[in-house]
Amino acid sequence: MSAAPRSREVVLDIDRLTIGFGGLVALANVSFDVYEGEIASLIGPNGAGKTTAFNAITGFLSVSGDSIRYRGKRLNGLRPNQIADLGVVRTFQKTSVFAANTVTDNIMIGLHRHAGARLWEILLARPRVRDEESRLRAQAGEILEMMGLSAHAEELGGALPYGEQRLLEVAVALAAKPTLLLLDEPVSGMNPSETARFMAMLGRIRAGGITILLVEHDMRMVMGVSDRVIVLNQGAIIAEGAPEEIQRNPEVIRAYLGHGADKRRASKREAGRA
Repeated sequence: MSAAPRSREVVLDIDRLTIGFGGLVALANVSFDVYEGEIASLIGPNGAGKTTAFNAITGFLSVSGDSIRYRGKRLNGLRPNQIADLGVVRTFQKTSVFAANTVTDNIMIGLHRHAGARLWEILLARPRVRDEESRLRAQAGEILEMMGLSAHAEELGGALPYGEQRLLEVAVALAAKPTLLLLDEPVSGMNPSETARFMAMLGRIRAGGITILLVEHDMRMVMGVSDRVIVLNQGAIIAEGAPEEIQRNPEVIRAYLGHGADKRRASKREAGRA
């Protein structure tokens, strides 16, 4: 499904990002770029530092210095809402939908970030407010259709099956009108058919002009959708390249399978010679 990014323009620049918690170094001089229009994946074993990197990029973790830039603008020191206003929007490992609101209203909450009506206009129910509400509902319908959730528009968010709650979370993120979308394990808990459907949706999201940075443990999905894969292990980047390169990289194989993987491959080679 993956296709080459539309340009080599760097939109996200991570330069020597270092984060420690007490005596533990979570990220050590991590540097990588994300290019306009691509789907890039950040992978690695548990504890490699992937979510820490996401938290730093999106302002949920305070980082000093000048190590994170989006379209040339420094993100270090900005609050999450300020970063979202720049077009950098994320989802989380744990599903975070508005459980007591309908699916449509979940999307409307995201869309209202960009609504133009002022409080006094809303209180007075001015015609402009009604017109804008109609426009936002139409946009919500388009997002739900793209995500395959139209049939659930009037159901409560918390009543959806888990896989569709994950889709709704992405839909809410899209309602915030991102230009860079960070997805943290979006297919966690999905079955194979739901995952395949989500992979197809990623292509449609990218086609809408949105660059995607993905953290995911489902390697079949990662290798199927990514233009480029960046591999973290113990807080450092150990490999970067096209999916087919990463799949063959011995250091990546060791990081995921342990040093015993080398011994198993050597044993197979010896057995083949016997």
